[in-house]
Amino acid sequence: MRINRNLSHSAIIFFIAFLLVASGCSKKESSSSETSSAESTTSNFAVSEITQTVGGDGYYAGSFDVPANGISFILSSFKDNNASTAFYSLSDPDETDILSASSTPNLYGAASGSLGSAGYANVLVPQSPSFSAKAGTWTYKAYNNDSVKLALRSGSIPSSTTIVVQPYITGTTWAAGDLSAALSVMSSIYSTNGITLTINSTITISDSQYAAVSGTFTDSTTSALVSQGGTAAVNLFFIEDYTGSWSEILGNAAGIPGSMGIANSWNGVLNSLSAHASGTTLDSQLLGETAAHEMGHQLGLFHTTEQGGTEFDIISDTAECPKSSRDNDSNGKMSAEECEGYGAENVMFWTAWSSSSRSAGKKQETLSGLQQQVLKYSPIAK
Repeated sequence: MRINRNLSHSAIIFFIAFLLVASGCSKKESSSSETSSAESTTSNFAVSEITQTVGGDGYYAGSFDVPANGISFILSSFKDNNASTAFYSLSDPDETDILSASSTPNLYGAASGSLGSAGYANVLVPQSPSFSAKAGTWTYKAYNNDSVKLALRSGSIPSSTTIVVQPYITGTTWAAGDLSAALSVMSSIYSTNGITLTINSTITISDSQYAAVSGTFTDSTTSALVSQGGTAAVNLFFIEDYTGSWSEILGNAAGIPGSMGIANSWNGVLNSLSAHASGTTLDSQLLGETAAHEMGHQLGLFHTTEQGGTEFDIISDTAECPKSSRDNDSNGKMSAEECEGYGAENVMFWTAWSSSSRSAGKKQETLSGLQQQVLKYSPIAK
């Protein structure tokens, strides 16, 4: 999520766009034995549903195999009616539970799959270079869910990486052509960091109910909008505006990461055009940076430094901006200006430069080498 620092945001804090619920997951007592079947396949990407059983401990249990040429995967848990769902454990072929706080390394407290969330939760491997999609049989135990699906990328890592992007636009104030400059900025940011974006033609969604939507992906209107996203691309929804308190937000993703390869309510990101406009003139540089930022979240990248300057991402080579030494005005919020040289230039810094800094040429266009690696190994990359 990126907050527009030129507007009041004292009541808004960073959070993963879908709701994180650390407790309250119920254990389903009946068994589930849905047949595993491939749902969509490309040359190196396949989505399948995992057959599950329920053990005496009340947990769902399942397993899946990663082939010798496995590159990455995202394991997704779904629960109808947006009830809470989560993974209890995910063990690699060496029987190391990467969701356990006692394992080293681990994704405990980082993966939404271990924290639990409303309607959807996942675990991405690798979400940092500390993990790998080890060949062999992986096993998991899960809380309440209606299905668990695996999106698996296999093959060889190409010398160059390509990610397909599908833009959409809603409302009537701006048209598809108004996005061209911002999409070029976003494409340039990724290209500079070793990733080629194939950006499809922008699709216009004319239904008036989608002009302004909530940033909550479990909202029925937002869900209906994002569910229109394709399964072979990262879906960017450029909405005219957010509703309610969300109107102060530049953009937000459906998760860290969101869903990949499956049409659902979490298969895309939102970017507010109104929040990037002066009158009807769009700030294409800022909009391109925001789109690049939210796409990074959708593919699994966290903020390098969080708002308060006490929490940082799980990537070892990104610059950190600690409150203890950089909060010059002691307001408990790390501005880009306070963090210049300490990560403010990174695409994934938590907030944008101020308007005066942007006018002076300040940009957020860099990714660290290990951030780039996570994106290059993404299940949806080619």
